[in-house]
Amino acid sequence: MAQTFKRICLMDYPIQDANGTTFTLRRAKEYITSPVREDGTVLVFSQYWVRVPVTLFAGEQEFTKGALAE
Repeated sequence: MAQTFKRICLMDYPIQDANGTTFTLRRAKEYITSPVREDGTVLVFSQYWVRVPVTLFAGEQEFTKGALAE
């Protein structure tokens, strides 16, 4: 099991894929994400799994511990 976090989105953030499908992360909504990567992004686990800047979110609260976390 991987470590995940609950984070609150600070602003609407629309994302469009190569096919023109649009998905928007919504301000004030809570999302489950991965830990922060070295490049400052997190993977959002939602309708779509998408990598976005962690700066879109306020704080973090651990949701699940990773199998190797102590």
